[in-house]
Amino acid sequence: MADKVLSQQQSAVVSEQVNKTSKKTIFLVSIPIVILQIIIAYLLVLDLNSKAGAGNSQAHTQGQKAKQQTMEKATADEYKITETEFVSTHPEFLFVVKDLIVNPAGTGGMRYLLTSVGIEVTNEKVFAEIQTKEVIVNDILINVLSSKTLEELTDVTKRKELRREIANKINEILTQGRVQNVYFSKFIVQ
Repeated sequence: MADKVLSQQQSAVVSEQVNKTSKKTIFLVSIPIVILQIIIAYLLVLDLNSKAGAGNSQAHTQGQKAKQQTMEKATADEYKITETEFVSTHPEFLFVVKDLIVNPAGTGGMRYLLTSVGIEVTNEKVFAEIQTKEVIVNDILINVLSSKTLEELTDVTKRKELRREIANKINEILTQGRVQNVYFSKFIVQ
């Protein structure tokens, strides 16, 4: 009987040790699982936020596109059609002066304007005439643009007035037709 009691005590001790070992094992296994679940939850939240941010970005991009289309429509209304549309339909009537560099008035040669100007004319005859007077047209552009101050050149609201002035000066030398529009495809002030 003493052996039976001793045997029961030993089996209780062994059973208790097995329980402690299994508890430690369960504890050690559950910690990495919980950490893994936290990481997965974090990544899911980041993914959802990035998708929501992309939606906001798309809405912002769509807003910019709508604004740009409105501005293009205003330009098209002001000049009837855009430069790109005109060039695609009548490339032969657009005289282009590329990369013209002038010093604005009052800068003492320390600042400059780099511009490319497209001059839309009404017909073939005036286009041929403007080609033969290319040097005079360049001189007109240089004189008009270099007579403007830095403030006048950087003020976007004065561009329409600048276009009109250039068109009027060039029209003074033309006999076969007239300048219909003036476009700035590059306008960089440094």
